[in-house]
Amino acid sequence: MLRVRRTDPETSVEAAESVQDKIRESQAAVLLVMHTFYPEGCTDTELIIMYRMQSVRMVIPRQSESGIRTRRKELVERGLVEDTGKRDVLASGRKSIIWKVSHD
Repeated sequence: MLRVRRTDPETSVEAAESVQDKIRESQAAVLLVMHTFYPEGCTDTELIIMYRMQSVRMVIPRQSESGIRTRRKELVERGLVEDTGKRDVLASGRKSIIWKVSHD
């Protein structure tokens, strides 16, 4: 969705369109952690644990647990991350989706 007004000049519309497909640094960091450490997929819980460990070692932005989950959801919506169709059982006994980086 473009964030411009009908009254904005054409250059504003063009600028908005040019950044529409780019991902933010926080999204790129989540994608990097998933791609590097979980090529076969991971649960949100695994992603959060690894992301936090790597935020100390790598130059990636710090994010809250809910922020990491939100970034993963945004990446799913963009088609960059997908549901593997597999599920893992968490310590709580609940099932969790295993997500992986899309390779289309």
